[in-house]
Amino acid sequence: MSFFKAKSQSIPSETFAALDIGSSKVCCAIAKMNREITPEKGITVKILGVASHAAKGIRGASIINLDDLEDSILNGIHTAEQLAKQTIHNVYVNLPAESLQSHFISTKISLHGQAVRESHLQRALEVNRNQTVGPSRRIIHIFPIAYDVDDNTNVQDPKGMLGDTLTTRLHIVSAPAHLIANLSACLGRCHLDINAFVAGPYAAALSSLTTDEKEMGVTLLDIGSHSISISSFYNGNPVYLGCIPIGGNAITQDIAQGLNTTPSQAERLKTLYGSLFGAADDRETILVTQLGEDHSAFANPVSKSFLMHIIKARAEEIIETIEKTLSSQPIDPIVLQRFVITGGASQLQGFRDIMQSRFNKTVRIATPNGMQGIGDVIHTPAFSLCAGLLHYALRDHQGLQLSNALEKQKGTFKRLWNWIRNHV
Repeated sequence: MSFFKAKSQSIPSETFAALDIGSSKVCCAIAKMNREITPEKGITVKILGVASHAAKGIRGASIINLDDLEDSILNGIHTAEQLAKQTIHNVYVNLPAESLQSHFISTKISLHGQAVRESHLQRALEVNRNQTVGPSRRIIHIFPIAYDVDDNTNVQDPKGMLGDTLTTRLHIVSAPAHLIANLSACLGRCHLDINAFVAGPYAAALSSLTTDEKEMGVTLLDIGSHSISISSFYNGNPVYLGCIPIGGNAITQDIAQGLNTTPSQAERLKTLYGSLFGAADDRETILVTQLGEDHSAFANPVSKSFLMHIIKARAEEIIETIEKTLSSQPIDPIVLQRFVITGGASQLQGFRDIMQSRFNKTVRIATPNGMQGIGDVIHTPAFSLCAGLLHYALRDHQGLQLSNALEKQKGTFKRLWNWIRNHV
């Protein structure tokens, strides 16, 4: 009789998990490859369980309380596991946009008249990590933007071409080493291994953008609670990643201050009555519980038009900040011809219309593509980043994802311990 036996609840090889750690919420999703893929529907991922929990202990790229963050992660994962009736041991984790930096370099390889092979393309991705990003940062992704074979420039797929020199232009994304170490430690305390760290803006793009948009040029704005992540694509490749340190929570805070109420009540008012369309009747009022009071008897009537004025003023300031930020960055104008917005704050009624009027460009609101499963949340913009992590995981499982740039050092003891944990 074997001493080891497989756990009945262990995750099948075709099942994977995503963990979106944000400033306002931690979202965990457990999914599997959809074997009943229908081309007309394009559904590739089936959600088995998904859950969100209020995030504590993290703000943007800073972990401020490891114990609180651990509790938030465990609560989100536990609920998702119960819904999926699965136990997870590995996760794909996002890295916040605030922590990321882009680096652009070129590498050259001598071909000596030979045809470009897959091995040449792999060698082109080999960079000196310390010289490229410095010792305090770690490389997360390496994206080949374009290739030159001798005088043939901007080649998208050079395989099979003959030449003497292959030049590859690379977009390298890095994150702080201390953040990666602390997140790894926190997830280790949750008894989870990390399949890969994924840049948040890139993950959101995987679930929000169409192939044609990425080829023709597009900029995605993932409008979260505390920040707006930016990802620009052209010729199918990410050519810019950035971040604006303002989000939907700024509107919530303005409402709380202006109406002297709690942030939770302000968030509720924003969700129920938030609109940037028209003007409300000054005579129409809303009852707002005052700060420090816990009974509706102490609610004060507030003009709905005043609430809308607060929301619109901050929303217009956010759009103005987006415009100023994009105009100040070294971004190819072709990717600013069209915009896609996603994230929880993008659902504010009228935000898309005001942005479209301000930029005089096409703007659409994106919901996650290729998702099937339980709950309405998986079809909302707020789920885009978590859905993108699942898309990344799917590509990884299918062998279509470029190798994760972050080294995973696992010794013999580590591999043995993982085997025991998964089978005992």
